[in-house]
Amino acid sequence: MRLGLATLLALLAGCCYAQSKPVRVLVPFAPGGASDVYTRMATQKITEQTGKTFVVENRTGAGGRIAWEAAAKSPPDGSTIALIDATYPMLPGLFDRLGWDVSSDLVPAAMIALTPFVVVASTQSGIKTLPALIQEARARPGKLNYGSAGVGSVTHVVAALLLHNTRIDVAHIPYKGMSDVSAALQGGQVDLMVAATPTALGAIRSGKAVPLAVSSSSRSPALPDVPTAREGGADYLVFNWFGFAVPKGTPKATIDALRDDVARATHTLDVSEKLAAQGAQAGTDTADQFGDFVRSETKRWTELIRASGIKAEQ
Repeated sequence: MRLGLATLLALLAGCCYAQSKPVRVLVPFAPGGASDVYTRMATQKITEQTGKTFVVENRTGAGGRIAWEAAAKSPPDGSTIALIDATYPMLPGLFDRLGWDVSSDLVPAAMIALTPFVVVASTQSGIKTLPALIQEARARPGKLNYGSAGVGSVTHVVAALLLHNTRIDVAHIPYKGMSDVSAALQGGQVDLMVAATPTALGAIRSGKAVPLAVSSSSRSPALPDVPTAREGGADYLVFNWFGFAVPKGTPKATIDALRDDVARATHTLDVSEKLAAQGAQAGTDTADQFGDFVRSETKRWTELIRASGIKAEQ
């Protein structure tokens, strides 16, 4: 039987992911953070199930742009994948120039997990509910403050959106990372933060932070007694999410194989339980659905960021 040249090349292009050669996974954030944790959770389970091996490389810096540009410019042969999260579709709204095309140079392949953000207050602020926060902020514009992982970070943008939607004025204090913000909030130097569920849970369990609301449409199983933002009177529905993307030109068979591996891994009982304990749920989208989701998020965040006037540090 003779194979056409195009078919043969496609099969060869996908071999690096399909065979035993380790696949490089570029994670744009530091070890121990949610992106790193979810990446390792998925790849370790895939290795256990299939024998495929992965090398996780934390390529930090520039708010994720260094890792994502490197991945976008890698050969489309299945040897390199990138972890993308909710920061990724915000980039076109935050930066006038990027070294690659966010909409096309990385192709979303598999969603790992989806988790809401949590609005959290320091116990020293005296604020215990989202309506109380809104009332206090309107009574004393600019007197309360919130911390984020830096200007233009996802935690800055989602907090700014909350302020915009509730029409309140709260001062912004940028930090180098959310671990610093959480420590400052627990110490009373910061009144508020909007954090991914794992970060929020750490602060809440310390007894020095109060959860005010979750940003999802329904309550989080990890925080069942915490109302949604909409229950608290705020039009606020945002998620943090994590998934794998591959360079443009990667064969569809390779993309589908990666997606199937991730889906099998994240829907096992042990991984599902680990995700649930962190307030997350496994992704269910096909590769095409994930791509549509990222494109819609890019359009939404570009419009929201430009309307709000948020600027990132170049």
